[in-house]
Amino acid sequence: MTLYNLTFTDNELDEQFNIGFFSSREKAEEVARYYLRNIRGFCEYDCGYFITEKTVIGGGSPGTVYIVYGWNGYEEDIVESDCFTTEALARRKLAEMKSQYDRWEWCVDRYIIDECKWQDGFVRV
Repeated sequence: MTLYNLTFTDNELDEQFNIGFFSSREKAEEVARYYLRNIRGFCEYDCGYFITEKTVIGGGSPGTVYIVYGWNGYEEDIVESDCFTTEALARRKLAEMKSQYDRWEWCVDRYIIDECKWQDGFVRV
């Protein structure tokens, strides 16, 4: 199974906003268009987006997936795993990735498929 991860970029500040994982590229594109027209910050500033394909590991047709992230405090240092159907699978991958990559911080994040995790928009101060 493949999911589509929608991420926005604030081109001026070089920040990224992970919106969520979607069941189809079309759904991710639809959400991106909505954000660019309606959500504070995304429609006001020079924002772009990209969609990446992510493989889902584990059985069944999940409504929720887990992904492992590791970073050193900088966005360019982020490493991430495939998506997993259970937290237990993701935690096993976390242990494996910790031995492969030298990162200061690690987390396992949970996403509901087709739900926007970042919903409030943003402002610059």
